[in-house]
Amino acid sequence: MSGNSSDLGYVPRVREIETSRAEAKELSSQIFDAIGLKGQISQPGPGVSRCDKDPKVLYKIRHPWSLWGVPEADMEQAMERLNDELPKRGWKVTSYGRDSSRAKNLEIIADSKKFDFSANITFMDKRNSSQEAPADLSKTSGIVVDVVSACFRVPDGKVVDAY
Repeated sequence: MSGNSSDLGYVPRVREIETSRAEAKELSSQIFDAIGLKGQISQPGPGVSRCDKDPKVLYKIRHPWSLWGVPEADMEQAMERLNDELPKRGWKVTSYGRDSSRAKNLEIIADSKKFDFSANITFMDKRNSSQEAPADLSKTSGIVVDVVSACFRVPDGKVVDAY
């Protein structure tokens, strides 16, 4: 049987895709509320992708979004606020600090064990961008959020394609 705990290192929980999508939206809303800034926000909602181990019945949810259009100092403070607030909202912050990129972006990695989601939140600060970076990448600072689930299994008798 593929997609079992020996393949993934865990046993995927059985979840309806729409339930997982709703959880991704809720978790993204928690992050947005903790950021506490009013700026421009990208609009895509949570998407579904198949897990490699058993793509007919295993899927994951990914909800990438970003916020921009506010001063860099405010975004930097928002990252500090997130580091403090996320644990109060059920997240475990597993990493907080500068990433390994040339720009040394401020990054938070957090897990929600209750819902089997993780979040990678990065403050892309144009003030730190490399002079060699393509111009379009260094024009606007922003906070980039990627909320992604573990692999879930669709209920018996359903396949990922049926959604």
